[in-house]
Amino acid sequence: MKRLFILLLLSTLFLQCGKKSKEENEPPAFQAVQENSRTIVKCGIVARYSPRLIYEGYQPIMDYLTSHTDYHFELKLSKTYDEALDFLKFDSVQIAFLGTYSYIEAHDKFGARCVLKPLNRDGKPFFRGIIIVRDDSPIQKISDLKGKSFAFASKKATAGFLIPKEALYKANIFLSDLSKYTNIEHHNAIVNAVLRGEFDAGAVKDIIAYRNKEKGLRFIYVSPKIPSVPIVARKEADPKMIAQVKTALLKLNPADEQNRKIMNNWDEEFRYGFVEARDSDYDSIRQLIHWIHEQEKKRFK
Repeated sequence: MKRLFILLLLSTLFLQCGKKSKEENEPPAFQAVQENSRTIVKCGIVARYSPRLIYEGYQPIMDYLTSHTDYHFELKLSKTYDEALDFLKFDSVQIAFLGTYSYIEAHDKFGARCVLKPLNRDGKPFFRGIIIVRDDSPIQKISDLKGKSFAFASKKATAGFLIPKEALYKANIFLSDLSKYTNIEHHNAIVNAVLRGEFDAGAVKDIIAYRNKEKGLRFIYVSPKIPSVPIVARKEADPKMIAQVKTALLKLNPADEQNRKIMNNWDEEFRYGFVEARDSDYDSIRQLIHWIHEQEKKRFK
């Protein structure tokens, strides 16, 4: 009888433990359902860096937005600048991190609107374009580039194409005056091409230039201030989603230690806070595009 009682007691405990174990396993499944029921927002990234660098720098931003809004944010990587614009145009993504030049095209062609722009390390909404050469290069200034080879970024890149064209044209050097030139989609690939000696010079964003300077680069040109790259929304994007994105990002303060920890592993361009963006912020780039077109018309008329 005593043995029977012990067996019954053990059986009861076993069943209770099994039930408890099952209950402990339920919350993750329930949580997954909750996450899956949230509206997914696809976010496009202009292809200024390699996919690995983009994922490493932008996925933490997606995680933050997912944690601080009612939406689930996912990256959608593009292979080219043009593909990033197509994603936004045809509703493959609802928001995107674009360049200044590509934003203007998206706004003018299909009504995309800028929402926010990041601050730089100094707390200002600007960046610069830099023309780089190898540290041992005899090239000292822009005028020395005549007859030399040059690596540009995408034709839709501001710092990597538009800005160096302006610098060259002002020195009376047109693309036909270079020994050769090409467009390389990723800024980090331009750095590597110059360091390997495949091109005499190249043009990249300031962040990439400074990050790689100690590898053997020298700067022969640093541009005036360029309005920082915008976070852009489709014209038809959900206003509630946009409002929550703005609230989540605008409340970040890099002077706050906890906020700095949150942003520490984000792409460096987005670690120092945000301000609201207006379309008129990019009028100076529109004027520059017009000026370049006028110079090319005069040269080749």
